[in-house]
Parts: sequence; C-alpha cells; structure tokens
Amino acid sequence: MSFREHYSVLERASKTTLEDFMRDERLRNDTRRAIGELLNELYLLGSRVVDGSDEDLIWNLAKSGFIQAPLAQELVDVITLYRSGSDELIYASLVRIMEDIEEAYHTLKARLEGS
Repeated sequence: MSFREHYSVLERASKTTLEDFMRDERLRNDTRRAIGELLNELYLLGSRVVDGSDEDLIWNLAKSGFIQAPLAQELVDVITLYRSGSDELIYASLVRIMEDIEEAYHTLKARLEGS
C-alpha cells in the first residue's frame, strides 16, 4: 500500500465515533497497522539522509535541519502513542497523528526531491 492508502485508513477512522471505533476491532487493527506503516515510510525516507532508528532518527532529522524541532517532538509523541497500546488515546489523537506524519512526510519528500 502507498502512503496515501495508509493515510486514507486514518481518515476513515477519524470519521467514526469513539463508540463505533472501539466496537470495530478490524478498524482499530487497520488503524494501528496504518500508523505503523506511515511511521515506517518516514523512517525509510529519513534514513536516506541521517542515521538512527525510531526516535533517534527523528531527532537526527531535526538536528540536521530536515524537520523543525517542534515537529520532531510531535513525531516522538506519535511514536509513544502508537506504542502505548491504548486505542482510546490513538482515536483521540488521530487528527494530530495524521497532521504530524503528513507534514513530516511531505517535508522530507520535498527536501529529498530538491537535492
């Protein structure tokens, strides 16, 4: 699946109510999987320009000027949320997760294509 396809899973989840989200195990699993895949996309892009993995890679992107430090902190928060296992917290933060991942992805993509 592409970035856009994974992102659309999150869009679909964000349009449900909390009750429907919590009732639909498949949607919760798909959402979790999509977040993981989107983070992997970021890691792959980022690893083309800096070293590190997970949070270290994100901070190295900020230190190297590829993304801004506030966005790096937001992404680290997304990673923490994703690992938390709390579907309620993920649901409550879906829009923030989508915005942060999308901003970082497009920023990195533009920087890589421009170099």
